[in-house]
Amino acid sequence: MGRSTPYSPAFRAQAVAEVRLARPRHASEWATIQAVAAAHTISAETLRTWIRQAEAIPADHARAELRRHQAEIRRLAYENGQLRLALDVLRTATTPPARTRPGSQVPGRPRRREQAAG
Repeated sequence: MGRSTPYSPAFRAQAVAEVRLARPRHASEWATIQAVAAAHTISAETLRTWIRQAEAIPADHARAELRRHQAEIRRLAYENGQLRLALDVLRTATTPPARTRPGSQVPGRPRRREQAAG
């Protein structure tokens, strides 16, 4: 587990938000971090770490969301296959057998050859 900190999560979030808002007014991100850190009397490196942690959270959330979506797609594909099989079984069970016309070949029986009159 990490070390305890005297800074509350709200204070951290506020400092990170200030860096994002102040970024256009400075030449670089590091200059922005140094200015905001000095205003809050905290270490610039500490503030930089908080910023990196805040950026990592959405990436982790996005990966978790992607995994959930992929699992759902796999589940739906499996379910779709099961439903297709059930539909085939129902179609087979409810389709009446084909009627044969007189003179047509019955499956499994060879057709008789008619002798030519001659």
